[in-house]
Amino acid sequence: MPLGTNLSLSTRILGMIVFGLMLTSLLIGWRSEEVLEEAMLEQSKRHALIFLKGMKQEIQRNGSPLDKALVQRVLTNSTDIIEPSFGFSLLQSYAFDEHGQLIAYLGSSSPLPKNMSGHAGEVFRTGLPYLGDDIERGVDPLTGKMVHKVDIIIPLHEAGRVVAGLEVEINLEETMALIQAFDNSYELDILVIVAGSTLLVVLFIGWVVKRGLIAPLRELGALTERIAHGELSSRISGLRQDEFGHLGDSINRMADNIEHLFDEQEQAYLQAMQSLAKALEAKDAYTARHSSRVAKYSVALGRRLGLDERQLRLLKQGAMMHDLGKIGISDTILNKPTPLDDDEFEVMREHPVFTASIMRPLKRFKEFAEIAAWHHERWDGNGYPDGLAGESIPLLARIVAIADSWDAMTGDRVYRKGMTVDKALSILENEQESGQWDPRLLRLFIEMIRGEQQARQAVEEDLFPG
Repeated sequence: MPLGTNLSLSTRILGMIVFGLMLTSLLIGWRSEEVLEEAMLEQSKRHALIFLKGMKQEIQRNGSPLDKALVQRVLTNSTDIIEPSFGFSLLQSYAFDEHGQLIAYLGSSSPLPKNMSGHAGEVFRTGLPYLGDDIERGVDPLTGKMVHKVDIIIPLHEAGRVVAGLEVEINLEETMALIQAFDNSYELDILVIVAGSTLLVVLFIGWVVKRGLIAPLRELGALTERIAHGELSSRISGLRQDEFGHLGDSINRMADNIEHLFDEQEQAYLQAMQSLAKALEAKDAYTARHSSRVAKYSVALGRRLGLDERQLRLLKQGAMMHDLGKIGISDTILNKPTPLDDDEFEVMREHPVFTASIMRPLKRFKEFAEIAAWHHERWDGNGYPDGLAGESIPLLARIVAIADSWDAMTGDRVYRKGMTVDKALSILENEQESGQWDPRLLRLFIEMIRGEQQARQAVEEDLFPG
């Protein structure tokens, strides 16, 4: 599995941003530190150059640069004017002529003649000072320790031409110590600044990413999830004028097409089921009348329960087709003029499964299949075909179960006459806690039927007093 695939998109984006910020900050810090170190070294060299120019002026003011005694005296006195603020001290200083021979020197040992093919000769040829391009390591004659040093050479003029060179080896240990102290403080400051600025940037970018990228992606993902679960009317509103807006518009149009296709398929399937219902009606007239009455009682109870119009429509259609599976039952069983025996009853018990199988392709109207499959389940779990209990039985199936039982008691069968409303109500009242039906729904149903009876009696008394 590729690295990072288990991380969220926002985490990966913020991680890349943090990495980029840290790397950029470190590179900037490293480069700025390098530039500042170079500037500090350059400043020390400039101080040394000013120091040498002061020696040069003193030599040229008092005589010839080739005067060994004069030059030696100036070199000897030079150490007295070096200040601590210069950031350096002298290791050695000497003057040499155009042939590289020493004129004077100051140091612990006598230097060798100069090689005029290098920087020293370049100073004679160009007339420009040399400011020591490279920092070298050398021995401090006073302490015997290895120190950082650099050579600086300036030309000495006489009669308009370069006749000698004045060179000093300066000890940069003070400058290097200052740079080291600066580095420690600078690195700490950079670390604090980088950490603080990175935190602020990450928080800001995190907010921007979450608001401008992650939130739209989640919204689009939630939309596609709802569509995938059958909520084909779901759409995304308030489309933005960017890539997410275009993507959202594409998903909306895709959902429109899918919904239209499903509507056409479901309408065709509903028409097919209605044709099956008519075929069942021709085969068993009782079942057709029974389904109509069950639908009427179910919708009345649903209204009393406060269901919305969509649920009431589903309840009505589901109740109308709740016994559609009986089309697969033999005519001899359906139209038997006497009560069914055990084997025939077992065959009849299969009709909810048949009905649910017929309705299952209606994905958006799963309530149809639920009503068909479970309207013979019992509140206590002893029903069929799946033994569901309590509220695990869908609400619409529980409603149809009561309406179906009511019409079975009060409706006429081939082999028996339906019982009276009062007798049926008495049975329901006595069996409210029997475990067959949802007690709360049954009480509402009884109240509803009682109310209808009382209203009917009141009308009859008005029409036929006495």
